[in-house]
Amino acid sequence: MGLSVMCVVLAVMLGQPRDDHALIQGLLLALTTILLLSLAALLLGIQRRLLDPLLALRDWASNIRQGDFSSRLPRSDTSEIGELADDINRLSEWLESLAEERERELQAQQQRLHERTQLANELHDSLAQTLASLKFQIRVLDDTLRQDSESAIWQEMERIESSVDEANVELRELIAHFRAPLSRHGLIPGIRRLLSRLRKETGTETVLQNQADDAELTDEEEAQILRIVQEALANVRKHSRANMVRVLLSYDTIGRLRLIIEDDGIGMVIAPDDQNSDGHFGLAIMQERAGTVGAELTIESEPGDGTRVVIQLGPANEAAGEQTVGERTE
Repeated sequence: MGLSVMCVVLAVMLGQPRDDHALIQGLLLALTTILLLSLAALLLGIQRRLLDPLLALRDWASNIRQGDFSSRLPRSDTSEIGELADDINRLSEWLESLAEERERELQAQQQRLHERTQLANELHDSLAQTLASLKFQIRVLDDTLRQDSESAIWQEMERIESSVDEANVELRELIAHFRAPLSRHGLIPGIRRLLSRLRKETGTETVLQNQADDAELTDEEEAQILRIVQEALANVRKHSRANMVRVLLSYDTIGRLRLIIEDDGIGMVIAPDDQNSDGHFGLAIMQERAGTVGAELTIESEPGDGTRVVIQLGPANEAAGEQTVGERTE
């Protein structure tokens, strides 16, 4: 179109007399304008065909660098650039699949690490404590053998046999736990079962008070809280010499679910830094379990004044009812 107009203008200029300078200048100006417009149109065409795909390629590279492997190049009308865009999009698909595979591997690795940590915690909460107690009893037996007291020897042998039986039971319970977690029973039935076992083994009086019947917990929250209760009651059985243990489930003043395990035993000394110390591995595991479900755990104890374990989980979804339901475990 521009070339046709230029030809017409040149023809008109050639047909004019040489002395008509004004007309010739006007035609030259028109010809210059047409040339400039044609050049601008040509540049716009070049930009659309070459520069726009390059800008799109730059944006694609930026997205890939930021980890967005789902980014794709738009299809171009130009065959060569269109083929290049197809090749780049196939590369993007390969990178995306590679990133997804890597993400699945990382998730599987994290899951394995979580399972190993859980297994280590379960072993400590059950079998490891019994074996530690058994080791101590064997040392006592060694001292008794040196005293050559037959009655005392038989007494220690019976205690060791009882500890071995307890270790066997705990190992079976640990296997059963990994086949079917405690959470399948629910929180309150699980606590009742733990308290019943404590009473049968030690003769300790146990009391359960439930003031939070409407509490709704996930399976993970129930499992972790039950394991904390199990660890607390194991410490009562092995260390506290308590006559009574009370478990209270209620809400605090801001609506958080609160679980208290307290006993009237001999108590212990807990420094402020000890609750998270590796030197008190059981306390550290209890803290870790509470942290996995966003709960707060505190332990209060003084020599001769018993021990109190407090778990606060929240915020709770509903306020607690005013009616208190108290019960003694059967």
